[in-house]
Amino acid sequence: MKVLVVGNGAREHAIAKKLAEEPIVMASAMAKLNPGIASLCKQNEIMDINKPENYEKFRDVDIAFVGPEAPLAVGVANKLEEMGVPTVGAVKETAKLEWSKAYARSVLTKNNIVGNPEYKICRNLIEVKEFLDKQPDVAVKPDVLTGGKGVMVTGQHLKTRAETEAYAAERIKSDGLVVLEEKLIGREFTLQAFSDGSRLKFMPLVRDFKRAYDNDEGPNTGSMGSFSCSDHNMPDLADAVVEKGKRIMQETIDAMRKTDGEYKGVLYGGFMTTKDDTYLIEYNCRFGDPEAMNVLSLLEKPLTEVGFGISEGKLPNLSFQKKATVCVYIVPDGYPDAPVKDQPLTVGEGIKSDIYYASVYDDNGVIKTTTSRAIALLGKGDSVSEARSMVYGDVDRVSGRVRYRSDIAAGIQ
Repeated sequence: MKVLVVGNGAREHAIAKKLAEEPIVMASAMAKLNPGIASLCKQNEIMDINKPENYEKFRDVDIAFVGPEAPLAVGVANKLEEMGVPTVGAVKETAKLEWSKAYARSVLTKNNIVGNPEYKICRNLIEVKEFLDKQPDVAVKPDVLTGGKGVMVTGQHLKTRAETEAYAAERIKSDGLVVLEEKLIGREFTLQAFSDGSRLKFMPLVRDFKRAYDNDEGPNTGSMGSFSCSDHNMPDLADAVVEKGKRIMQETIDAMRKTDGEYKGVLYGGFMTTKDDTYLIEYNCRFGDPEAMNVLSLLEKPLTEVGFGISEGKLPNLSFQKKATVCVYIVPDGYPDAPVKDQPLTVGEGIKSDIYYASVYDDNGVIKTTTSRAIALLGKGDSVSEARSMVYGDVDRVSGRVRYRSDIAAGIQ
């Protein structure tokens, strides 16, 4: 069996590493060569992964896994399916759930799915001003993919109403509209699930740490680390809150099936539970990063079996090891504001944690950093504290001009 992995980050390395447990031949399509993925694949194609026509060379593939959101948004899954390749990844029409915030909100509203905060889709500055008169504290969300850097929040990124109006007007000019949402205060959490178009099979809960520095200080990042518990729950999340999030996700794919087609792939829901209720913040149409490393390291079912189940609309029952995981990202000095790049990294001997390469490159046998996250280490154990001891026992074995947060999952047993 030949399996294609699309993408070149740590998320895709996690997918490839899971697939490598099976007796398959693997191929990759990468924008830049990830040394971890490349080492697992017989065929590595460095190409523009966001051009569907570039995938003609993979007609001999038996199944494909598309990791990042951008290829899904431009129809790579559509192209692969047209070629007869079963694909784990939403087609363009349903991947719109991530790349259009207006569409995602509208799906809930039109189908009476309870879970939206107060919001408005604005196409001119008059509509922006009207909403700000009612809701002065907002999140301003572009209606296009922005690599996680487009959402601006009052009080954090936008200090005055004038700044808020100016940013909203900028997005309207470039994108045609902008989504304004009431600013929510509460506890964020995420849910990840496999979807076969009708059913969702949920994965263990994972909590990640967005802030750049210890004690949740500094700017937001892609994430500096994450953890999951051996019972697959979170100690500070009530079952009723989690069930509400699951209900919103299930009702969403049920509604989409009637109008826009079956949602097949991985669905990631970001939520906020407040003193009043639980709300959807956003959908992603792929695994989280680093959450993919936490959950895939625990998955007991062969990933190809899960993939074919998604494609055929017959997801199998899933099981996950009753283990805890802790993931710690190692990033360039200065990340995220002024990261040093092109610096050599040395991965020392004796590392017991799983290693995932992220945004690094191989320069004649020397691994070097870019301006983004470099390497993730994942420890596993019977408890979070045991997994944490493993991973923090290994982080200093990766040397170079790099740093990490020292408090991922601190105090969690």
